[in-house]
Amino acid sequence: MSDLIREGDTVVCYTSDDRVFFLEILSKMTMRVGKVAVPLKGAIGHPLGTIFEESNKALVAVTGGLFPDPVAPEVGEFQVPTNDNRHYTDTNDSQKLSNIEIANLRASGVNGSDLIAKLVENSDTWDTKTDFSKQKYLKKKQQKYMPRVQMVRCTAMSLCEVYHVRQPFKILNLRADTLGQIVQYANIYAGAHVVVVDTCMGLVTGAIAERMLGHGHIMAGFEGQQVAADTLRRFNFDNTVMDAIVPFPLHYIGQLNKDEAELVAAEQKKSAEMDSTPEEIGARQREVAERIAKYTPEEQAKYNAKKEARMKARENKTRRTPTDVRNLLRKTADSLIIAANYDPLETLQALLPLLGLSKPFVVYCEYLEPLTRAFDVLQRTDSILNLQLNDTWTREYQVLPGRTHPEMSMSAGSGYILSGIKVESSPPPASHANLKVLPRRSNKKQRN
Repeated sequence: MSDLIREGDTVVCYTSDDRVFFLEILSKMTMRVGKVAVPLKGAIGHPLGTIFEESNKALVAVTGGLFPDPVAPEVGEFQVPTNDNRHYTDTNDSQKLSNIEIANLRASGVNGSDLIAKLVENSDTWDTKTDFSKQKYLKKKQQKYMPRVQMVRCTAMSLCEVYHVRQPFKILNLRADTLGQIVQYANIYAGAHVVVVDTCMGLVTGAIAERMLGHGHIMAGFEGQQVAADTLRRFNFDNTVMDAIVPFPLHYIGQLNKDEAELVAAEQKKSAEMDSTPEEIGARQREVAERIAKYTPEEQAKYNAKKEARMKARENKTRRTPTDVRNLLRKTADSLIIAANYDPLETLQALLPLLGLSKPFVVYCEYLEPLTRAFDVLQRTDSILNLQLNDTWTREYQVLPGRTHPEMSMSAGSGYILSGIKVESSPPPASHANLKVLPRRSNKKQRN
């Protein structure tokens, strides 16, 4: 995977005003930094993680962090402040520069750092502020006059953080630390054969592929016409990694014990019945030609480019027949992961025969009740060991010199994880067959 920002890649953007969002890097597109729209071509070729500022309506790489801070309590030897703000009164008249003068300075081309320096110079209360108050003041002004954006690689953690902030319902309220536990409990490694059922926009499948990097197979089960894995394209995986992901309809599970020749014959017959007649194909082609004829030359060129890109993608993509997919499913799985809005118990019972012995399984659900029912059933199953039902609770802390404290607003929870190991269920030895269960001893004294 490249460490540079490339044309067509998707990145995660963190801004100095605490926003986070996806962005597809296209040289003809623009993004808004502060109140200015700047083209994205200035970001292409820079390393991932670079921080940009807007300068003359262009992206310019800068050093430092999202919050460049000239005040000192963040670094060096920390000194406990001796003053406080008890006598400070915010009357909104401590700044000598008026709004018109500030606007004229910005219009004249004064950069953000010089403008903030002038604001500090013309502040009557600057010298009376504590170092902490000075930092808050500078950060607020930097967010307004020095907007910055950092473009980082799309990873399982960064994508999970973005979705959890913006659209958590699409990933079943899955949090980054919970996603890490799922991959850890399932013992994902390069070269493994993994079966996964994922309705979290493909986020869990992408996290597995990120760890395996094309070594092994990821059997991704789905219901409906096709797998819903829109997040996979944001990982910027190459063809080797994408070819290791093998989608399959869940109804293939019920066909694994049937004769393959009969299945192929039935599929060919169904395909022949659904094939279009030559007249229908010709009518569709004429309809498409008439629609394209109405396009402008630019629109026709764009349409042809997209069509050519689709054809190349089809040529480069590994084409697997239903027989190939079923043969891969018949192979013993090393791990089983279920992170879907289906019934956990029914889905797990249907997929457990695919899992090998001494291999782990993990089930994620955003609600506790379905997993408690599955836990009760599996607890009474002889072939399941190390059964655990976990709830993850995480709190973020601000760790700074002299002011370390937990964050006041946070996510209350991130679903529940049911995990275990499948083993061989064996009957008890013959020597134990006639053993009788002794009555439980009671601590109560018998009365006469």
